[in-house]
Amino acid sequence: MEHRLRRSWLLTPASSPEKLAAAIKSAADVAVLDLVEFVVERCKPAAREHMSAAVRVVEAAGKEAYAQVDAQLLYADLHASVWPGLAGVVISRAETTEQIKEADQVLTHLEAERGLLPGTVRIVVACETARGNHAAYELATASRRVWGLTLGRADLIMDLRPEPSTEIHMMQYLMQRLITIAGAVGATPLGAWWRAPDRGLLATPDNTLQAARRGRAIGFRGALCVREDQVSSLNQGFTPSPDEEHAATRLLAAYDTATIAGNAVLRQDDRLFDRGTARCARSLLDLAAACKPPLAMSS
Repeated sequence: MEHRLRRSWLLTPASSPEKLAAAIKSAADVAVLDLVEFVVERCKPAAREHMSAAVRVVEAAGKEAYAQVDAQLLYADLHASVWPGLAGVVISRAETTEQIKEADQVLTHLEAERGLLPGTVRIVVACETARGNHAAYELATASRRVWGLTLGRADLIMDLRPEPSTEIHMMQYLMQRLITIAGAVGATPLGAWWRAPDRGLLATPDNTLQAARRGRAIGFRGALCVREDQVSSLNQGFTPSPDEEHAATRLLAAYDTATIAGNAVLRQDDRLFDRGTARCARSLLDLAAACKPPLAMSS
């Protein structure tokens, strides 16, 4: 079974051919064609006209193409973005279930009209405001298309104010809450544990690496970024380390021996390992294997 990598999600202005070319050359797993954050209002009509070609370019490069669309402009943004090759949409600043349901209906219509398989365009809900975070569970369950949940940072600062430490008020709680909700509904939590002085998804490569490692440790499975030089850091941070692989391999070997002997639970020192632990270890090894570069073909 193929394990599709979605560690690094690079936001790319849909209005910039240069940025799109840079995204294609990067090692990003997902290219997010943005119509919200980095496209000024006067440039949006032209950016929408270029979306179908941009989706084809991303798909031809072997990357997944997502579009970031405005929750307040769903009809226009989705009609511009949904073409064969689009894997999903990130709905920015989502706040109501009506927005998610509207997106589902428009996507269903466009899939039928434009030759996409029914139900294949995923939704990632971006809970970037206080209201959106409060309604995260309802948003995540408003459509079967919802594949992922993510937080915003810059907008949250405006809504929730920074702490004196310059950290965002309640940010750690909001991250854990989002991860818990995603686990409860079977969605994928996307994010990293950014810290001051980082703003939004913008950080140095080293800070991005640390944010990704912290994020993966608490349950995030990938993250968005805004610069090409952050991509390799996200890929590295969301890839299991050799030590983690070794520990998971040893655990599975011991657990398999225990189950053969008729024991459903393995005790090692003061820890107990059961079927759920073994499943997590296997998932980690599957992810590690998918992250390894393909072997060079012999000439």
